Amino acid sequence: DPLSGSSNNSTQQMPSHTFTKTGFFSVSLTAVDKFGCSSTSNRTIEVKALPVASFTYVTGQCDSTVTFTSTSIDTSSLITSYLWNYGDGTSEILAAPNNTSTHKYPSNGMFTVKLTIIDENGCTDEEITTVEYQPCLVAAFANTLSGCQNNLISFSDQSACNGTISEWQWSWGDTTQPTIYNTYKPVIMHSFSQTGIYTITLKVTTIINGNPYTDIVSRNITISAAPLADFASSGSCAGNRATFTNLTNQNGTAIADYHWDFGVTAIISDTSALRNPSYTYPTSGEFEAQLSVTNNLGCSDTISHVVKMFGSPEADFNFSVACQGHSTLFFDHSDPNLAPLVHSGWLISDGLHTIGTMAGQNAIFTFDSLGVYTILHAVSDSNNCSDSITYKITVVPSPLSVFNVNDNYENVQGQVMLENGSLGADEYYWDFGNGETSNAASPLITYNEDGDYLIQLYAKNNYGCVDSSGIIYKMMYKGLWVPNALAVGPIQSVRQWKPIGVNLSYYRADVYDRWGNLLWHSDKLTEKGAPAEGWDGTHNESPCKEDIYVWKITAIFSDGSIWYNDDVGIRKGMTSGNTGTITLIR
Repeated sequence: DPLSGSSNNSTQQMPSHTFTKTGFFSVSLTAVDKFGCSSTSNRTIEVKALPVASFTYVTGQCDSTVTFTSTSIDTSSLITSYLWNYGDGTSEILAAPNNTSTHKYPSNGMFTVKLTIIDENGCTDEEITTVEYQPCLVAAFANTLSGCQNNLISFSDQSACNGTISEWQWSWGDTTQPTIYNTYKPVIMHSFSQTGIYTITLKVTTIINGNPYTDIVSRNITISAAPLADFASSGSCAGNRATFTNLTNQNGTAIADYHWDFGVTAIISDTSALRNPSYTYPTSGEFEAQLSVTNNLGCSDTISHVVKMFGSPEADFNFSVACQGHSTLFFDHSDPNLAPLVHSGWLISDGLHTIGTMAGQNAIFTFDSLGVYTILHAVSDSNNCSDSITYKITVVPSPLSVFNVNDNYENVQGQVMLENGSLGADEYYWDFGNGETSNAASPLITYNEDGDYLIQLYAKNNYGCVDSSGIIYKMMYKGLWVPNALAVGPIQSVRQWKPIGVNLSYYRADVYDRWGNLLWHSDKLTEKGAPAEGWDGTHNESPCKEDIYVWKITAIFSDGSIWYNDDVGIRKGMTSGNTGTITLIR
């Protein structure tokens, strides 16, 4: 066996040699005695091929029995036996052709299994393999060793099963109920409301041949105190600054960081790190503002509140011409936007001082002096949103309306000349109180009936300012006509001496003869204040002789004026005074 090199020769009495290949070999033995004499013997031997040992194994499902099967190869002669060493202190010899062995391990673990095979030539080979017997169901999960109060903590399920897990049950070690489900979830979340050390237990179950198998694992987690985020917001009008008040409960820790997100998705810079920030929302709407706080332990909490921003009203107004000494009218034309207006206020300034304030949707103010004034108008709605606007207003001169009443004009009762004395006016409008009007400067008007008439003059200048004046003109036709004769005869109209008058409130007529004897008297008046009776030329029912008699009348009109026999009208040929003569004709 020259390929074996130096091992090809030996000086031992009973050597051993490993041939490098199969086949026939000539082995030579030379023996030498103490005298130097030698003898050599040759023999031919056949080296046959070794069998090749190998095997496979299959573990049971949730069963510790492992089935081993030899896959050894016969090379030169048949295998006659199999020697199994199971690595747990037990072994077994099986005679061919039985090449399969089953073995039940007492526990889980790693085992070194050796198969030794022997063929008909007595040649042997062996195969050594490490066999890992794993349990059919293992409960396992991963989590951090610590967490924060009220924060969701993730637990990653790492359980394994040769079959299918039918149920997962998590017990959290706090007062909450266990979480149980039947469909695989790689991660499950849980939060702890109180600080402390909690034991988390996962129990998994599988069903094999109708029987439940379970495994349980437990791990501890330490929960640190976390802040309890909270805040309140004020200011609910778009375009106004909204303030945010931090109400976070520090929970015995120090706050290291505040992060605010005011919820305006179109603006990236709507954030703040202040404790109590403020923010101006550009538009109305509902915004989800969020506060995240982190303490010095690294624990955080987040809370969101909806902030309602209402649309603000848009203040506006107009006004009448501002005329000195007269009322200027202010009219609110504000747009309420989304909510009804509940307040409307006005402030008037001369540039140095506030000279007036008003309240109400529409207001009235009188400017005593000419000049330019600033009008501030502010409104607010039911959402407490407000807006204001200012306008400049120029106060212009006003005319002065003045007139005089010249009644009984041209000696005609009821005819009135209105003499206009207005100053600074360009246009005039008269209302005479009887349904008639005029634009003349000084009109002439005739009243045909008694009554109280409100005469008004409106004087207007080129600024549009108007002043008015008016009086109550009491129109009453007054008169008492006394005849100077009567003729007793067939003509009815002159058969009596009867004064004719109107609007008398007191009246007494006496008729005397030339010697001063009272022949007749009367004080009766009609409803219209006219004398109701006349003298028929008799005395004590006896006719008086044709002669000249004397009358005397005392009369007072309804307006309190005394009759002096000087009534308005054409008095040509008429006498005055409250006495006169009567010619009696027969």
